[in-house]
Amino acid sequence: MRTVSRDSILDGMRGLSALAVFAVHVWIYQLPNTVALRRDSWEKVLLFELRVAFVMFFVLSGYLLYRAFARAALGSGTRVATGSYLLRRAARILPGYYVALAGALVLLSAAGDVPGRRPVEGSDLPLFFVLGQNYQADTLLRLNAATWTLAVEAAFYLMLPVAGLLAFRLARGSVPRQAALIGSLVVAGLGWNLADYLLGWGAVPGHAPPAFLPYFACGMLVAVAVETRAARGAPPLQGRASVALVALGAGAVVANGLWHALDRTPGGFAMEVFADLGAAIGFALLIAAAVAGSGAGLRWLAARPLAWLGTITYGLYLWHIPLLVFARGNGLLPGGVASTFVVLPAAIALGALSWYLVERPAMRLAGRRARTRSGRQRAARRRRRAAVAA
Repeated sequence: MRTVSRDSILDGMRGLSALAVFAVHVWIYQLPNTVALRRDSWEKVLLFELRVAFVMFFVLSGYLLYRAFARAALGSGTRVATGSYLLRRAARILPGYYVALAGALVLLSAAGDVPGRRPVEGSDLPLFFVLGQNYQADTLLRLNAATWTLAVEAAFYLMLPVAGLLAFRLARGSVPRQAALIGSLVVAGLGWNLADYLLGWGAVPGHAPPAFLPYFACGMLVAVAVETRAARGAPPLQGRASVALVALGAGAVVANGLWHALDRTPGGFAMEVFADLGAAIGFALLIAAAVAGSGAGLRWLAARPLAWLGTITYGLYLWHIPLLVFARGNGLLPGGVASTFVVLPAAIALGALSWYLVERPAMRLAGRRARTRSGRQRAARRRRRAAVAA
């Protein structure tokens, strides 16, 4: 299977996950109380458990972003230039985020006082500009609640070069040592959750980046496995193996949802410590099936509309909650499923505009600057070597 097909499958996974998150929020932002969620029917339970789609984004980020670091630590690639990496990451998330943040302020101010509208004090806005909204109770899940995951992602982006450097220095050429280093992230995340459970830290530590390290680590482990196979010249997994990975991955995601839906002790030890780790493992297996296998069982995700939706997912994700609140405040939601047909087209349109007019141009500019910077660094190294030789 060609790389473009694998990339299209991953884009399709993004698109499907974005639709799942949107479905959850369409339900929530029509309720009289958007905080206390009653799950008194199987339909509501199913809708609520679609929330697990956010885990897929974390796992996929772990896989995609750690690949280059894994390659370098395995000795089959050059070390990742931290400056260029951070420049590309900033260009990927910040321009679209700032535009959507300004849009959220406008839409929410025009929504009136409706359930789901969660304004913040002007003095708290600087926290949103530095993606620090998760670290204070007065800003957590406010203004645009969806951005809490972005704050976690940004922290992971900053942590990743450190993890990559440790892998390069301490586990170079060793798959087991590199896997052990990533496994320590899982242990650290579970330890954080355990401390939160025992000490009752509350919502802010529960939304802090360490709580989600195990999810990112699942994707990073897939990156190590995929890059190891590539370094050894291993062929793609055959159809049966791919289908088995898909079945195991989908089963793990469903089992995770059933556990959460049927559990009668939502504040218990296992639920608080392990949270959605089962779903993270499941998504990791699905990603592995897409990128290391034949794609059997997942090719439908590469359908052009779904893959395109995955391409513009970031903007869609950033804009959909402010649009829901604005529509509700102005009497534009017909209620029920019909509300999807009002808000989803607008969210897709704004997501597409964000991608084509803001995100993609910023990424291309950052890419050119990163290449220029790398060229200058290579030229400087050549000059230094020439001076030493002389």
